[in-house]
Amino acid sequence: MTRRKREIAGLANERDFPHLVELPLPPGGFRSIFQEIDAFHREQRIPVRRGRSRYEVKPFYIRFCFPDAATADAFRNRFGGECLTHAPVKPKPQT
Repeated sequence: MTRRKREIAGLANERDFPHLVELPLPPGGFRSIFQEIDAFHREQRIPVRRGRSRYEVKPFYIRFCFPDAATADAFRNRFGGECLTHAPVKPKPQT
């Protein structure tokens, strides 16, 4: 089984930018607030980094990754969601 490129990039973003904010996907989608999210990142002068998404339960969750806790808290205060911290996963032993 191979991983899709997006999953690998999301995991790398979470590893490199360990402060995460997980937002539930609204019923109408993020289209209406994506411009506000982009403006927030421009104000902070940081690129938009997305982590892995959770699809196993409804609502779907999308993660945004940040380099420090203060920026993640500012994002959460503006857009809601839940702050998380990336915890490295131990690699599975090869058999």
